[in-house]
Amino acid sequence: MIKYIIIGFILLYAMLLIVTNETEPNHINNLTNLYDALKTRNIPFVTTKKCDTGIIKRTDILGIIIPGSSGKSRIYPNSIQPELELELYYLFHFPKLPVLGICHGCQFLIVYYGGTLMQYDNYFIGDKQTELDLSIEQLFKDCKKIQKMRVHFHDLPVVPDKYTQIKEIAWFTFRDNKRHACAFEFEKGRVYGLIFHPEINESSRQILYNFYYNIADVKSRL
Repeated sequence: MIKYIIIGFILLYAMLLIVTNETEPNHINNLTNLYDALKTRNIPFVTTKKCDTGIIKRTDILGIIIPGSSGKSRIYPNSIQPELELELYYLFHFPKLPVLGICHGCQFLIVYYGGTLMQYDNYFIGDKQTELDLSIEQLFKDCKKIQKMRVHFHDLPVVPDKYTQIKEIAWFTFRDNKRHACAFEFEKGRVYGLIFHPEINESSRQILYNFYYNIADVKSRL
């Protein structure tokens, strides 16, 4: 009985940590939509824009979301980019927490795990028909297999053939009219990246809720 009381207490106050360098929400980073999606389900979260020793000492952080950016944090593989220290700082200090990267966050994770980016000078924008791998039940439970997802990004994440540990879990037709992966499982059951924005549409927001309730599961870490 005491164990279940503890579980309930932690779930009540457990937070998602949103890690971003963005100072203002806008239509590119979609932070307003992300915040609204979480508030709709009363999912508690805290946003950090700096490497904060107070944050890493907290015991109520349940999972990490690395959201989109307005472009100032564009990632260049094989280049030194000190501004990415923020994401690295929290991955280092919370090595076992579930992580969900959205747009910029997905691009960051693909490079972090050994992939690369197919780079373009102009944005790829719009609602794109997307196919989800529904066998990834924890993340895509109760989602439609085919649905339109909002995208707004320059550079497409690419998994080299040799990196078989990175699993492709969703696909769309890219600007070259070819089918490409647009979501990834980097570590089974724990780390995921989506190049699209699930926070935009009501139907795709289910992915965010699945991340909180099914993947960032406090019971598994008691």
